[in-house]
Amino acid sequence: MNISKMEEFGFARKARAVNLVIQIVLFTSLLIGLNYLASNNFSRFDLSRTGTYTLSAETKAYIRSLEKPVHIMATVMGDSDIPELQKIYGDLRKLLRQYEAESAASAGSNIRIEFIDIYRQRKRAEEIARQYSTSGENLILVACEGRTREIRQAQLYENDGESITGFRGERVFTSAIIEVASESPDHVYFLVGHGEMQLDDTDSAYGISQLDHFLKERNMVIRPLDLSAKPAVPEDADLIVLASPQGRIMPEEVEKLRRYLSERNGRMIVLLNPGRQHGMEDLFFDWGVLVEDMAILDPSEDFRARGGDLIVRRFAPHPITQMLIDYKITALFGLPRPVRTDPAALNVDGLVVEQIIGSSSNSWAERDFRKSTSQKFDANRDLLGPVSIATASSRSAGSEFGINIQGGRLVVFGNGDFIANERLQTYGNQSLFINSVNWALNRTELLSIPTRPLQQYQLIMSEREIKLLLFYFAAIPALAALAGTTIHLIRRR
Repeated sequence: MNISKMEEFGFARKARAVNLVIQIVLFTSLLIGLNYLASNNFSRFDLSRTGTYTLSAETKAYIRSLEKPVHIMATVMGDSDIPELQKIYGDLRKLLRQYEAESAASAGSNIRIEFIDIYRQRKRAEEIARQYSTSGENLILVACEGRTREIRQAQLYENDGESITGFRGERVFTSAIIEVASESPDHVYFLVGHGEMQLDDTDSAYGISQLDHFLKERNMVIRPLDLSAKPAVPEDADLIVLASPQGRIMPEEVEKLRRYLSERNGRMIVLLNPGRQHGMEDLFFDWGVLVEDMAILDPSEDFRARGGDLIVRRFAPHPITQMLIDYKITALFGLPRPVRTDPAALNVDGLVVEQIIGSSSNSWAERDFRKSTSQKFDANRDLLGPVSIATASSRSAGSEFGINIQGGRLVVFGNGDFIANERLQTYGNQSLFINSVNWALNRTELLSIPTRPLQQYQLIMSEREIKLLLFYFAAIPALAALAGTTIHLIRRR
């Protein structure tokens, strides 16, 4: 009897042991399965008020469009005794973790991050030094297929001369990734010699130095171009920009631009302010565009900013404007001129001309805008709104196989002030211009990318909206005060 009990007790112990092993195996399998699912299906939520741990939509779009592996290496160490290096390491770690997570969430998973301790990983540090011909402590390197870009620590931060005011790491790393991942950057030439807006001009109202930095950060080579001193448009020109000329373009220069657009399938963006004779009539006719010597006036408070600028709210569906339509974004223009489809060019084979921006229904295009007297709409001379402010023209050429070959592209704006330094801070202005550049260059994967400013923001409100806001701020406290006073008097009685 005792032996039987001992046997039963031993069996029970073995059963419990087997059960425990099975539980451990099942629990381990559960952990492995959960980790596998989490590594392949995960979401990140940024609960910070300023979006500290979220990459911009533009950066995410660039990461999703990557087709080549990008390797980011950093020899910045986190165990340094120097507080500044500890901060750099912490900021880098947070930022690069976001790049890695976004890359892992996309199909390509083309971004690899590597932090190297040059003292503990000497062999790996020597290997990097030989491969990229560089070495040293606190090195940050972005590489892709032999192309490298070194990032210096000073580039990661903005300062006011005395202290650090902001971290600009995302801007620097995204620019570096675009640069090394592109085999050849786009070359953008800005015409000079006719009083155009200048790339090195820091004037707030007429300079475009901010635009120069804005385009360079997107891996574009920016150069001035004086066509009067050149036999033709340079061979490496991917895009020509004519930014608000003050005088006429010479006929021989116009002919060079016409050949560039038609014979070489060139790309061009033109910005013209009212009251200026441009000499581009023949070129515009070739591309179905009519630019008239008028100015668009809009007395409506809903479409006027406090400084007198025109608030642009009317956009037609087009790759250039679709993102502004989707997110209900407005742009800020100075005084514009009409730019619309030329009726005589509507039936030209292979040519598509679209009006993409318009003024409000209360506006009109004034022919006598140079007169100092107050203008009123004249049905016999003026154009009733909405009036087109910008057009986008494209050509396609058919082949003997029935395949459409992409031709040149031309975007014309009836205003150049919207890219000036003070107005480029406006979110809609940045988006409108960079989308025009991307469409002209056929960089389709980069259209509809919100090009939100990283450091500066500007709120656009019409005069009517400001008056309503002031009324609400004044009326609500006044009503509360009146109610309080009334209750106080009633209680006293």
